Amino acid sequence: MSQSTRLLDSFDTDDCTYCDGDLVVEDYKNNDAIVCDDCGTPAVQLW
Repeated sequence: MSQSTRLLDSFDTDDCTYCDGDLVVEDYKNNDAIVCDDCGTPAVQLW
């Protein structure tokens, strides 16, 4: 498992700070990221 994958997985169970949504691993603007499943706000983005 790469370091970036471990980093993203460590945020995967957190809650969004902007709404009541959950943070999930997704692409955001073609980058690996942790994004809120409700409002779409990125919490972590890797370039």
